[in-house]
Amino acid sequence: MRVLVTGTNSGLGKWISTQFPDCDKFARGSNIADFPKKTILSDGKHTYPAYTMEFEEYDLIIHCAATISHCGWDDVEADLFDDNVFLTRELTKIPHKKFVLISTIDEAKDSPYGVTKRISEIVVKELCENYLILRTSALIGKEMKKNTFQKIVAGEDIALTPDTVMNYILYEDVLNAIRDNHDGTKVLRSNENISMREIVDIFGHSLSFGSIHYEVEYVETDIDTKKNSKQNIERYKDLYCA
Repeated sequence: MRVLVTGTNSGLGKWISTQFPDCDKFARGSNIADFPKKTILSDGKHTYPAYTMEFEEYDLIIHCAATISHCGWDDVEADLFDDNVFLTRELTKIPHKKFVLISTIDEAKDSPYGVTKRISEIVVKELCENYLILRTSALIGKEMKKNTFQKIVAGEDIALTPDTVMNYILYEDVLNAIRDNHDGTKVLRSNENISMREIVDIFGHSLSFGSIHYEVEYVETDIDTKKNSKQNIERYKDLYCA
């Protein structure tokens, strides 16, 4: 199976790429022109310096690369659109049998981040015949970038209130959804939310909370993992915090 995974410098993309050992990797700094198969022109006697470039079809493109930003419209930067919209469009031009876009349950929000993910979904729906769009809740797993969850794991103070409510799924839940051959647009979240206080208790740390309150919006899941956020966090702890 020929697989192309994007966003492989860190996070979900890096972890997913380890599950497909022979996959091609598209990381920050990569160029679409790096991926066609280059054919040297020859008349049988001479080899010409010119060459044609043809893309060899991928069975699966898994597009994890994205810029996650909590900025407002007054301070949004152009890179957010480059990474979340324009790159998606360019990737759909590569021949493929199926295109997987990792989106977010925040796509319904009118924030810059939510809007860029919503536009990316539209691009995939319009330009890909066979696709899976996964609207995920917060993701946890190996290779995560530093965020509030990782600060709690490390016992560091956080800016969120103890009654802030989140919903977490594991990287492996994303992989299972891909391997189970789901298609169309699917919400992927755990069956129950969890508070910051509960997460801190799981890791047994003593830390200070902040004053920023957030509550994840409820969206019915389309893929039942039969697990809740607490179970996912406990599995993360068992796997990576031993």
